[in-house]
Amino acid sequence: MVSTTSLVFAKGEDWKRHRRLVVTALNTNRLKQYFHVVVRSTERLHRRLVEAARDGRAFDIHRVLACYTVDITASLAFGHDLNTLERGENELQAHVHRILKMEGRRLSALIPYWRWFKLPADRALEYSLAEVDRAVTGFIEQARVRMSERPELREEPENFLEAMLSAQEADGNFADSDIAGDTLVMLEAGESATAHMLGWTVWFVASRPDVQERLAQEADEVLGERPFAGEYRTVAGLRYAEAVLRESLRLKNIVPMLSAAPDADTTISGTHIPAGTRLLLFLDHAAKQASSFPRADDFDPGRWLEDDDGELRTFDHKSFLSFGSGPRFCPGRNLTFVEARTALAMIAHNFELELDDSKGPVREDFGSAMRAPVGLSVRVRERTGAPRPLRRGTSGECPHERVSA
Repeated sequence: MVSTTSLVFAKGEDWKRHRRLVVTALNTNRLKQYFHVVVRSTERLHRRLVEAARDGRAFDIHRVLACYTVDITASLAFGHDLNTLERGENELQAHVHRILKMEGRRLSALIPYWRWFKLPADRALEYSLAEVDRAVTGFIEQARVRMSERPELREEPENFLEAMLSAQEADGNFADSDIAGDTLVMLEAGESATAHMLGWTVWFVASRPDVQERLAQEADEVLGERPFAGEYRTVAGLRYAEAVLRESLRLKNIVPMLSAAPDADTTISGTHIPAGTRLLLFLDHAAKQASSFPRADDFDPGRWLEDDDGELRTFDHKSFLSFGSGPRFCPGRNLTFVEARTALAMIAHNFELELDDSKGPVREDFGSAMRAPVGLSVRVRERTGAPRPLRRGTSGECPHERVSA
């Protein structure tokens, strides 16, 4: 499943090497260089939702948002534009979905039966793993060719893979297997986690007209006549959008629990835990305690905003563990919020959301250690006076704004 030659499973000095590689590829300066990829997919998502609004029928918006996130993640991870928003699901995406599904299945299995015999699903998994490995190897070779033809990409990479190959050239400690493992982790986590977060956020927003109205007001102020953010610096002004996303994550944490094992004997709250003991850490618990967050059961994005004195509301920030904590916090956190704020502001600026529960309420699906919304059906309507869709092929350019990285 997730490569053991990756940041997720590495330890000690090996982990430090992987961490340095990934953090360098995802730092703020790199995100500015990558932002044109987010703009391109947001433009396509906007067109897709315009079509849905004019069609008038309810649809599964989570599936559409999954296309949005996989397009961005694949472009950033490999420099390869899948464009599933317009072309439909790609074969590579289908293989990744199979891998994620089997990860969830094996995590919940009572015994690791696949070590002794394999079911058809396990053989299909092996095929998908081989196909993804072949694809990633090809993407690495293509990236090396691009960097050979365009040496400036070593200093200003256009995607995650180019940034890691540049780091590999500067530091000979990184093997191709390291890069392949970390790139695949980014694709798996980036697609699913961000799509699930956006899905649950849409569910909350569509259920709360007051939140939807305030989101639209902020988007109107920040984006003006533009249908979506065309520059990285614009996203920084979407503070309420980020507050909504954080509150959604607090109540519907995408990764509600983590598995961990101490490397040495330790004691936690008076309980002795021998080295190697497998623990399940329930991240939801702290975020839903009244002692950590006043009115913990309420969906209140305002708790993440500054008060009139410029101070954050009083609550225990350490209880918000959606991206982990300490040295191993998720290095993709900033990228996730950039993608999600850009999409959420675009939706609020241009459309009104209405839940469709004719087929029953939205359900939770827990697979591959992630919580996904199932049955998230909505109708979208174009807002009165919403900016007109950009002409196809403008790559996010508006008459008065040039898109920049």
